Amino acid sequence: MRLTIFRQTLFAAVVSGLLCLFLRLPGFAAEASEEKGRQWAILVGIEKYEHANPLRYTINDVERLAGTLQQQGTFWKDHILKMVDTSPDDSGRRPTRANMIDKLPKWLAKPGPEDTVFVYFSGHGFRDKDGRLYLAPIDCDPANPAATGVAVTWLREQIAACKAKFKLLVIDACHAGSEKGDEATGVTAGELGEPFRDMAGVVTLASSTAEEKSQIWGAVKQSLFSYWLNQGLKGHADADGDGKVTIDELYSYVHRSVTNTAKLHFPKPQTPVRIVRSGTPGVPVVVRLRPQSLKQVLSDVAEQLAVDMQVRKLTKVGVLEFTTDTPLGEALGGDFGLLGRYCATELERQLISRGAGKFTVVNRRRLQSALKAQKFALKDLGAPDALVRLSKSAGGMTVVAVGTLRDRVGRVVTLQCELIRTQGDELAGAAGGTAMLNESEWAMLGRSVAAKPNDYRPEPPMEGRIATPISTQVIERLDERSRGAHPLLDPRFPFRVEILIDGEEREGVFRGNDLFVPLRKGEVYRIRVENRADHAAFMRLLVDGLNTLPEKVSTKGVTVVAVDKPSEYLPGQRVNLAEARAWRLDPRPPGKTGRVYEVPGFFAKTGIEGKYNEFVIVDAQDSLAARQQFTDQIGLITAAFYSTTGGSRRIGTGAGAEHEMTTNEYKETPVGNLLGVVHIRYVEPDAIPR
Repeated sequence: MRLTIFRQTLFAAVVSGLLCLFLRLPGFAAEASEEKGRQWAILVGIEKYEHANPLRYTINDVERLAGTLQQQGTFWKDHILKMVDTSPDDSGRRPTRANMIDKLPKWLAKPGPEDTVFVYFSGHGFRDKDGRLYLAPIDCDPANPAATGVAVTWLREQIAACKAKFKLLVIDACHAGSEKGDEATGVTAGELGEPFRDMAGVVTLASSTAEEKSQIWGAVKQSLFSYWLNQGLKGHADADGDGKVTIDELYSYVHRSVTNTAKLHFPKPQTPVRIVRSGTPGVPVVVRLRPQSLKQVLSDVAEQLAVDMQVRKLTKVGVLEFTTDTPLGEALGGDFGLLGRYCATELERQLISRGAGKFTVVNRRRLQSALKAQKFALKDLGAPDALVRLSKSAGGMTVVAVGTLRDRVGRVVTLQCELIRTQGDELAGAAGGTAMLNESEWAMLGRSVAAKPNDYRPEPPMEGRIATPISTQVIERLDERSRGAHPLLDPRFPFRVEILIDGEEREGVFRGNDLFVPLRKGEVYRIRVENRADHAAFMRLLVDGLNTLPEKVSTKGVTVVAVDKPSEYLPGQRVNLAEARAWRLDPRPPGKTGRVYEVPGFFAKTGIEGKYNEFVIVDAQDSLAARQQFTDQIGLITAAFYSTTGGSRRIGTGAGAEHEMTTNEYKETPVGNLLGVVHIRYVEPDAIPR
């Protein structure tokens, strides 16, 4: 029977849009977090002073901070006060002295005793003839700060009166590289922050010490300090991966990043300062991270790692498989199925795009060869000698990117990635974030399950609570059901998946939610799928994480193997299951048990002159999806089914002999709900768990 292929791009955009809609609901964070209290922010940035020297990029600093707090954090838009030059005159938010003295007390009075407040100021600071300190509003006259400035003692009183349990004050003042530090009476951030030292419940972060000036980073169009502050708040400072950025994590990240960047790229040192009352207990949370789409998190991580590469003048990076935190320590793959390999592939792709003309990414096959030659294992990441040997074998690799998946709760998972120098085993950079999986990404975790119609019916929210997004409810139900038996044991499951050798089914062994099928090196197999339903369905079929259909691949800056039309479709590509091209399965014919299809290999071309390379069992290190000594997940077939609306891994699948086969193609339409997912783990006969 001819197979039909689905060319799909719209579905990914639809899912992404709906996901973004859910993530931006004002109450979502409160529903997802057990923590009490709301978060408030007051952000003041001034550039074009009326009577003092102008500044650069302070408005950028405020706008980017506001975006991060709202999008990556859990700050509601109407809980953020922005006061910048460009605010309308009639809004009361232009940072004049009158507006600041009017607005700040009113906003600081809003938080309750369970809330937190983030106060940020970027601008000039002055001292009067008696030594008193002032923040400079846009209309401040440096010759008379007492009459035209905002007294630091006054701000101290307003913050002290605020009922919030935790108050973070951030001061970025006296910028070198602009005219900011040229005023004779100008004062530094460290000096402006010192009066807040003895306040209970208050932590102050100053952009520099009393002896230093804050510096402008023209390349990113922000101040050096505020750039790294913003990156830390995005989640890159979340060192323990718990979905929160504490004051300790934020200060450690900002201090390390600012001092290192200043040392390598600026004429003078800059050292951020934390000012806190001695003996203050606890480690307050600055921001609770709002989960982003998986692709967005990987993009943010790649963006940050690319900056780290450039800051430290690193020239070549290799991306290793994402590891997994387990109760017994780190492992490869673990409970994350194909997801770790997809994350590594997507991160590599993003780094290639961002590194053009700045740094290079080691070719995946060359890195795999180096890993194999060195028999490189997870434990070798902490071994300097092993890293040096790996670097030489991979052509002078200066750093490796190692990602970790951890702390999955339902559809939410934390990602972290570190850059480790191959010379000296030192940390060269870190990035991370919290991702929210869609149903297809959840299906990549390796769990098999049959969905039910009721799974997509939302439960009404409990009284006084915000409704849980339907995608969250669906995954919670699938998670629970996947703890049971494999769906192929249920005769009512409408999709049957089998592995054929010489036209005969190879029987498997069920162990809990897993199905193990014994295969031997050299065997050529096909995947037979039967649709017993009265309706059509789409199927995305991956082998070792590689799509059985060719995928469109961007070739910008990358060398690809030529096929019929170079730079269009390539076979055996690792994909996000949510974005993979799909097969269409027609309904069973009248009077028949089902409609049967066979997928014989990785397709390089579809249509009338379709071509494929047969599935053949090879040593793991020779498979298309090989991770060499650094892999543990080869041997996984994933068949995910959608509506048409809306153990041991010593073997793997290689691309065998090429054959021709006609396959029908049909017009793009979006796939619908996930109907079920089947995973088959194929292993050598003696490797089946007992």
